[in-house]
Amino acid sequence: MIELNEKYNLPSEYADYIGLTYATSTSDKHKKDNGQFFTPKQISDFMANLAKPKSDKISILDPGCGTAILSCSLIEKLVSDSDIKEIELILYETDNSVVIQTKSVAEYLADWLKKQNIGFNYTIIELDFILDNSEAFNSNSLFGTENVKQFDYIISNPPYFKISKADKRASVAKELVYGQPNIYSIFMGLSAKLLKNNGELIFITPRSFAAGNYFKAFRQSFFKEVSISDIHIFESRDKMFKNDNVLQENIILRATKTKNSSIKVTVSECDKGLFNPTEYLYPTDELIDLKSVDKVLFIPSNKNESDTIKIFKKWNNTLNDFNIQISTGPVVAFRCTDHLKNEGQVNGAIAPLVWLHNVKEMEFAYPLQKGNKPSLIENNEDSRKVLLKNKNYIFLRRFSSKDDKSRLVCCPYFAQSFDTEMVGVENHINYIHRPNGDLNDNEIWGISALYSSSLFDTFFRTFNGNTQVGASELKQIKMPPLKDIEVIGNKVKQLQNHNKQEIDKIISEVLLENIYVKNTRSSSNFERVGVA
Repeated sequence: MIELNEKYNLPSEYADYIGLTYATSTSDKHKKDNGQFFTPKQISDFMANLAKPKSDKISILDPGCGTAILSCSLIEKLVSDSDIKEIELILYETDNSVVIQTKSVAEYLADWLKKQNIGFNYTIIELDFILDNSEAFNSNSLFGTENVKQFDYIISNPPYFKISKADKRASVAKELVYGQPNIYSIFMGLSAKLLKNNGELIFITPRSFAAGNYFKAFRQSFFKEVSISDIHIFESRDKMFKNDNVLQENIILRATKTKNSSIKVTVSECDKGLFNPTEYLYPTDELIDLKSVDKVLFIPSNKNESDTIKIFKKWNNTLNDFNIQISTGPVVAFRCTDHLKNEGQVNGAIAPLVWLHNVKEMEFAYPLQKGNKPSLIENNEDSRKVLLKNKNYIFLRRFSSKDDKSRLVCCPYFAQSFDTEMVGVENHINYIHRPNGDLNDNEIWGISALYSSSLFDTFFRTFNGNTQVGASELKQIKMPPLKDIEVIGNKVKQLQNHNKQEIDKIISEVLLENIYVKNTRSSSNFERVGVA
């Protein structure tokens, strides 16, 4: 310990060294299976600096602590900013190979605090954090949560992976769960319940919780417990966890039990400029409508994006109000293998099968072969249950790739493209349609143009942080009046070249009175990321 004390001045420096050593000596599979991505010191220091000093006796919880670098940075910051006399630290870690490292860091931290005459008591709990604190979900029971320990600070880089709906953790946290949950959101939701009345929660997580049906139950519970005060976003997402293969779009947030009337949003290019970020201050109700059912959280990274949010808030209708719906392609290829065909011609017995690669920006590209994906599907009594009537649609990719400049990639589709009764639409495509009716040409071109525009792409990025484009998220987007959509469509269909620049110009003229909103957020990398 004497040699280490000479080499590392701060516990966080030692924890960073331990984390680097572990990360480079452990397989990617082991880290992925356990949702482990260790926090670099510059990130942990930034998170710690968000904390505000409280009393001279404090309690800290670090669920899924890893090498406890977050706790070290937080304690160092609080010790330097206030006259702390006593600290209680609870650390959760279930990976036996990591716990050894955790104990080493905790002892290093204890030695550092002892030299400053600060009382320190730490406990490493080798149990599942969610199951061990399941009583926090029983607030409606006879005794409520009076036996649940609460904390002044909860700081975490939680594990990131999906769990089954049948998982015990999903069962005890059922108020947070819809569909297949991701473990990180349960960590966040449970931590919010474990805060003292004046407590604060500081997390680094994917931003996927901000919108969508799968996280709606979580948002409803989370925002009932806490109020966000700070959000930090990164313009470059592939450098933050440079020692692990992490490419997720993450955010850092601070939330408190007390209500915040405003949210400070800071932006940096990962570690570059982290402690000198660009700052924006927004009224809370501008970024989240707490009275709404969905409670979508908008996270603008610049003035253009915040201006775009204001534009959409002026509109009152969704597509559903125009009797237009968004659905997901019903053909799941591996379930229909007996009906898929590589050869043949579209006719009464064979329908075209539309895949992701057939949907280009404002262009339906068929036939277009990719690998060995069959481009045809039989039209018979067995297969017809997954086929759609051949009529006018708008096809929109459910997933964007890292090569796509836009998060939203869509194209118009007209029934006249094929002389056939039915058409197959693969499950990775969303389709926009009018039930018991048909979209006219101007509606098709107008809606396609809107989703292909910089305006809509910019707006979508303010609440969607991954490559998935869910139908539920699209359904919530407010639309301009239908008459304006048709005016846009009439102008767009006359274009010789349906490029984004020309589309943006038309939309600007019709909707924005020549106010052109351009997205400046980095769009070169939208790959999925995991955090722990």
